[in-house]
Amino acid sequence: MLLTRRNLFATCGVAGTAALLPVLPAGAEPGARPGAEPRPDIAPDDWQAWFRANPQHVAMVLDDGRGGRVWHRAHERQPLASAVKVVHLAAYAKAVESGLVRPDDKVRVREWEQYYLGLDGGAHQASLRHLGIPFSNGVTADDPNRHVTLDDLVTVMIRFSDNAAADFLRHRLGDGLIHATAARWPVLQVPEILVEVLHLVLGRRVDPQRYLRDPQLQLEVIGRFPDAPKTYEGQRPWARGTWSGTAAGLNRAHRALTAMPIARSHLEHGHPGIGYELPPDVVGVGFKGGSLPGIVTVGFGVRWADGRVGSAAVLAKEVDEQRFGTSGDLVASVLKALLEPAVLRQFQVSLS
Repeated sequence: MLLTRRNLFATCGVAGTAALLPVLPAGAEPGARPGAEPRPDIAPDDWQAWFRANPQHVAMVLDDGRGGRVWHRAHERQPLASAVKVVHLAAYAKAVESGLVRPDDKVRVREWEQYYLGLDGGAHQASLRHLGIPFSNGVTADDPNRHVTLDDLVTVMIRFSDNAAADFLRHRLGDGLIHATAARWPVLQVPEILVEVLHLVLGRRVDPQRYLRDPQLQLEVIGRFPDAPKTYEGQRPWARGTWSGTAAGLNRAHRALTAMPIARSHLEHGHPGIGYELPPDVVGVGFKGGSLPGIVTVGFGVRWADGRVGSAAVLAKEVDEQRFGTSGDLVASVLKALLEPAVLRQFQVSLS
């Protein structure tokens, strides 16, 4: 009999598993081996000093919309982590505008959770909590036949970076629309995240549809699950090989999404300045970040009342675990760079 996701989770014991680290509360030295200890003379929250010491691990575009700009390794590929979900969001917005889907389309929770493998740092549980869905086992919904709306899934995909929601949305919209949307920013790879997580567990790539339907493969996952890397350092080699893109492509995506009302509302909702007091002439701040062990990514789109648009994309790799814990400081400083010329200048100096 085909294993259910619920049985698989119970057998694997995924609750409490330390695996993919959560998206933002969300480095190796030049020439050093990956995973080397951070330099003790650079404070964990001093990102500008880290940029100066590790320019080869940073790709960045900052554009404040009034002539101030930072452009560093903008066309060099680096891992994107969950920052790539803006492509899913753009495809959803296009599908709604064209009538392909409706925001209030009903989705059974079981259809969503079939893409959940439990390795997302608690993002799925945060999503269930936000939607008021009980999960007494601490992992998945008590009632898999309960309905949510398609727009609910887009909300938790952006706000909590729910990977299962992203994969369900890809399946619901179709690869054709996802690829057509990504073609607007062709250097952004759009993954099937379940494939990547299965790769972490199994050490090889498998067809996700086969996994969803093949009891033998599911049993293999159960058997291999306990041996999957669970520490920050243990997962860094895997994270280096995940989906990638460029800061230039991600920056263009964020600028484009400021002109798409449906997408803009999701990016701007719930992120009123990321804890930073906004100037009165700023009418919207759209944000989507991402993280994996060793990787921190940040994307912003800012709208001013006079029609000016600012945007940012920052991709950092080989980030040591201690610095990773200060990712929120990087998010705040990137936003400040779009709003304050003096802070933008600090980025220019650090990467000159």
